[in-house]
Amino acid sequence: MVKRVIIMVIDALRWDFITGSIGKVAMPITSSLIANSSACLFQTKVHSPTVTMPRIKAITTGVIPNFIDVVLNFGSKPVTSDNILLQVTKYGYKSVFYGDETWLMLFPSIFKRYDGTTSFVVTDFTEVDNNITRHLHKELYDNTDWSVMILHYLGLDHIGHVHGPFSPLIKTKLNEMDTVIRKIQTKIKEWNQNNDSSLFIICGDHGMKDSGGHGGSTISETIVPFIAIGADCMQNENHFTKIDQVDIASTLSTVLGIPIPHCNLGSVFSDSLYNLSTSKKLYILYYNAKQVFNHFQKLMDYQSEYAYKKYIEAIKLHSAWLNTKDHPNDMTDDITTSYKTALKGMKELLINNMIKYDFHIITVAIFFLSHIICILLRNNTYTLSSPKSTILLIILNIVLWIAVNHFWNFEDTSLLFSKNLISFLIVLFIISTLVINCCLLANSNYTNFFMLKNREYEIRRWLFPLGTVIHAISLGSSSFVEEEHQTWYFLWVTFLALLLYNSAAKLYARLGLNYKQYSFAETCIKILLLLIGHRILRKLNSTGDKYAHLPDIAGFLVEQESMLGMTVILIIALILLIWLDFTHEEGKYKKQSLIINVIMGMCIYFRHMHNNSVNKLPLYPQSRGLYEVQIFWVLLAINFFNYTYRLVLTIQYNQVIFLKTTLYFIVRMWIMISAMIHQPHNVILLPLQIIFSNVIRAILQNNNIQQINVFVYVWMGNVFYFYQGNSNSLATIDVAAGYVGIQSYIPLVNGSLLIINTYSASVLACLLLIHQVLSQYSYNSCEIIMQISKTYITCKLLPLAVYTIIISIQRHHLFIWSVFSPKLLYEAVHFFVICIIIFIILILIMLQKIINNCNR
Repeated sequence: MVKRVIIMVIDALRWDFITGSIGKVAMPITSSLIANSSACLFQTKVHSPTVTMPRIKAITTGVIPNFIDVVLNFGSKPVTSDNILLQVTKYGYKSVFYGDETWLMLFPSIFKRYDGTTSFVVTDFTEVDNNITRHLHKELYDNTDWSVMILHYLGLDHIGHVHGPFSPLIKTKLNEMDTVIRKIQTKIKEWNQNNDSSLFIICGDHGMKDSGGHGGSTISETIVPFIAIGADCMQNENHFTKIDQVDIASTLSTVLGIPIPHCNLGSVFSDSLYNLSTSKKLYILYYNAKQVFNHFQKLMDYQSEYAYKKYIEAIKLHSAWLNTKDHPNDMTDDITTSYKTALKGMKELLINNMIKYDFHIITVAIFFLSHIICILLRNNTYTLSSPKSTILLIILNIVLWIAVNHFWNFEDTSLLFSKNLISFLIVLFIISTLVINCCLLANSNYTNFFMLKNREYEIRRWLFPLGTVIHAISLGSSSFVEEEHQTWYFLWVTFLALLLYNSAAKLYARLGLNYKQYSFAETCIKILLLLIGHRILRKLNSTGDKYAHLPDIAGFLVEQESMLGMTVILIIALILLIWLDFTHEEGKYKKQSLIINVIMGMCIYFRHMHNNSVNKLPLYPQSRGLYEVQIFWVLLAINFFNYTYRLVLTIQYNQVIFLKTTLYFIVRMWIMISAMIHQPHNVILLPLQIIFSNVIRAILQNNNIQQINVFVYVWMGNVFYFYQGNSNSLATIDVAAGYVGIQSYIPLVNGSLLIINTYSASVLACLLLIHQVLSQYSYNSCEIIMQISKTYITCKLLPLAVYTIIISIQRHHLFIWSVFSPKLLYEAVHFFVICIIIFIILILIMLQKIINNCNR
């Protein structure tokens, strides 16, 4: 149908950027082309995960990529399956490409001319797009030897990551894209008038969440525009057709007259682009349906599906139509409807059944996780009590393995609720055997791990273990996964309310005893302030899925043109951090640390000043914000060498202080790095978490509640994690944090900064807990820390193990890839980070013991 196709991918082009009020203002040329039917507008549905590399695969192959491509997005490998660019090359067409270098990684040796730019430096808003536009004039007017040109613009996505979709920079970038569209559209019109048929496609690879990120499954991330310029546009006026992103590959293949990619699952919509003859339109549908049916017939019991019946019906009607001499028009609508219904049904079934699970490996993982938890819960040695229990354990393992491998029907989507009695009994047997297996392996009394020794707290002693178990079980619901912050907020307030009730009861009981009255009154006031603080901080960043759009404090601060509020918040946060460090520093080093901290605080402020997040200083010179970050890292290095020198001097006189001094240095460095890469309004969370920790520690000591400190800090870390605006959607990852002060893509550095920014609160809670123990216990501190570390790991591993079981059962759930899988990825990385921190602490304990032994 055409000789030349230009595909312009605008990264993170949301649907409302074209159809909303912002599109009409910022993109007047495009809006007018759509309004006068010179351009066809389609509403495109994008499948999860909504990140660039999987979406490019979907556009070019017509297949929905695996969820693991979220991880591989940072290191793309060449596409080995059939794709439209491979067919273009095979049939003698030449392709050129300019833009995101992900295309070059996926399709090496395909393009005759190309110029790639890295997509990961999100602070680059202009050069990354100018590098594409500068090639346009030459390709449109001089080099006309190509048939397919692909342009992938990244600036819009980068602005979204750093400033969000409501930034004034968005309008500027959209207007720039509109200028590029006008330039190409003018040439397309000229070619078509000269009978050199050409087609211009504008589309987004994915959308953009209101927070600026993407990767989840919200409407703003999964609904994007697809605009065709140069076609006949067979749509009704003021109406747009809904398509899937996987439909693009098959449609462009038919438009170019090349074979549809063999692996394609999409449906052709070329009849909405061109006024085709009836025979050609029906043949395209037949060809597309036959190609998809080749995959569909590999499914079990495919003949019983409604899509198969509609496919056979369409084939029969089409055959009858061809065998009729006059080819009656009244049959064509029925044939077309049957083909499209069959294609839609086959596509949905194939997408739902394309994932294959190695359930045997999953089962092994679940067993190992369960065993590790039981080992962690033990209080004695790691040996079984008797040879009989060892033999019984081995037999149970063998029986359990046989039951899982030979009797469990892995493909049964509702095995736990099966009406088949035998299947139900097998499941009960497997679960019971696993429980007995784990109990034999643990071989100890678990109650000491959770319980308190003080009988005064008989009712409340089960709050933390019960809350932890309830949270783990709640992850079986997709809504509870999406809104997990609500669970932690509820548990946290419950804990504070019980503390308040306990202190208020003691205050009431001792109203006549003055020596205790003021202490309990002060405790009640502190708890009330903590509750008020919680109520404010939970509105700092709206998170989750259902209520993420609600107004929050961060949004209010960002919208203020004066930026006074954001400036005040950041200055208060930095002053609190400097003051807290000053109060904890040793006397003779106070002035030195104060000077370094003040300079580092100024570097943090200047970094945000460069991003136009806070008010600029009148006499401060123009800067890109890079030198300030580099100065910050230099000061951090100076701090490191300074602490190393002080540590060497300290060890000569006091070997016991090694662990405490080193840990304090780690806490200090973690806080300062987090403050540098956090959003300016989130920096306030760092000093507040320290203050919350100190206040709660004092309250627990006054109430003689020591054994549940580990749970308190785990919960506090989770609560502050969600205060920061994190969620279980990949869209809330602040990608810009990985590029603070960095101009290039360095995977290890960028990834480390992203992890620090995301899990800052959880790690800080763990470090504060260990630091508190070292400050509180002078003797046997190493043994206590090892026990606490063991408990902390268990608290993080328990929900991961339970969730692994849940997600295995829910593997056929409708939201498995959009909700459950991202949560598993978050939990796995979270647990890995905590393990690394605990591992470092245990190494320090070993060094402490070595130092003690050497100096005896």
